[in-house]
Amino acid sequence: MSLLEAALPSLGLGDWRRDVRRENIQFCVGERAKVRCAAGKLFGPAVSSRHFAGLAGAPHGAEVEVGVCQGNLTIEISDPQHRVYRGVSRVFRTAGGLVLTIEALHIHRPSMRGRGLGLAIFARQLHTARMLGIERIETRAGRRGDENGYYSWPRYGFDGRLPQWLVSRLPPELCPAHSVLDIMASQRGRGWWLAHGVTLDVAFNVGKASRSARTFRQYLRQLRQLLKTSQAVWPAR
Repeated sequence: MSLLEAALPSLGLGDWRRDVRRENIQFCVGERAKVRCAAGKLFGPAVSSRHFAGLAGAPHGAEVEVGVCQGNLTIEISDPQHRVYRGVSRVFRTAGGLVLTIEALHIHRPSMRGRGLGLAIFARQLHTARMLGIERIETRAGRRGDENGYYSWPRYGFDGRLPQWLVSRLPPELCPAHSVLDIMASQRGRGWWLAHGVTLDVAFNVGKASRSARTFRQYLRQLRQLLKTSQAVWPAR
């Protein structure tokens, strides 16, 4: 069992291998055949509705709607009341391989923020992406309004190039840093990014030996240890 597979149950977030997930999976009106055709071209004939839910990271009980847009597979998830969370993901093929894009992930209910829901969603997406041979997961790590993606996504291992204007403003102890993971590699850097970070386009290399994967495993280890030794709940740092 990998750390990724073992971590979430120990943190109280369920186990996708043992739980019988009960997502309500629906297809956009008139698009069932198009979805099956697009999914077959992307992944082969063995892909199932459960894979669709996994690609979007659907939590237990989620509403899942699957469709096709310009030949790309699109998947939307939300809680049944559409009040807690909503996510939109897209899968397409490039010259470099299959890519999963997280177009949006919003946790609407303030009481559910910072409690591991986003982590659980991403972990299931990563698990499914590896099963289906996806090379890369992309998203925009936003810092607009009450968004914290600018910090959370790099904490999970997403990386992106820093704009040159920001590189020129880095404190001496963080130079030379050229990507957000260069900054997030140290506690001092994480503190600086928490205060000064900006919206970035970022990507997660799905390969198990990648820098992204190593960063995510390290984050899970730190989180598990911290939750064992303190009363803190999903600390930001």
